[in-house]
Amino acid sequence: MIQRNMNMNRSKNYECTFHIEQQIPHDPTNMNMNRIPPTIIDTSTSSDTVIEERSKISLRCEASGYPEPNVSWRREDNKEINLGTFGGRKYTALKVEGEYLNISQVSREDMAAYLCIASNGVLPAVSKRIILQVNFRPKIRVPNQLVGAASGSDVTLECRLEASPSPLTSWIRSDGFMLLNNKKYEITESQHGYKVDMKIKIRNLVEGDFGSYKCLAKNTLGEKEGFIRLYGELS
Repeated sequence: MIQRNMNMNRSKNYECTFHIEQQIPHDPTNMNMNRIPPTIIDTSTSSDTVIEERSKISLRCEASGYPEPNVSWRREDNKEINLGTFGGRKYTALKVEGEYLNISQVSREDMAAYLCIASNGVLPAVSKRIILQVNFRPKIRVPNQLVGAASGSDVTLECRLEASPSPLTSWIRSDGFMLLNNKKYEITESQHGYKVDMKIKIRNLVEGDFGSYKCLAKNTLGEKEGFIRLYGELS
């Protein structure tokens, strides 16, 4: 405070007051008070999906939180995601960023569980598992279309097929007789995803066992058959 032109004969008492603001100590925990961990919004996020092969698919994953979460996609089996073919070139990625996962032409290899993952730096990150099922008509491959065996021996015939949904399968003899599991025939199947390995073991071959055999697979989208010719060899 500065007083000018003071008259010493007219003295007064002056009071000076100081205001000191107390500084509040910094609390690092306050930094997260307005931060909200991510949440996936189920009502606007895709659920398990069934689609036919060669169709186009767009899966969506929406998340909320503060700061705004980042959303990414990956396959649960850690295989690359097929993004489609453009200009004759196939594009794939292990991880796809963004709310949408778009596949321009779905194939059977795209059938998998996909994880959409939302994170914003506030723990915990969250994810949702979405199963993509790709349906297609059966396809059969016969490794050996011509098989030879001697009378009195055992022989195994094999067909390999791909189908989704899972097909009904059967073995049929050339006379139209459907073969069933019994002492003469042993029918087995091993399935790995959409792939099935069909086998039939014919025991103690006799003259009437030689001829044509048909493996048949049928699902909701169609049916397919494969043929095997069994002939007799000299023992």
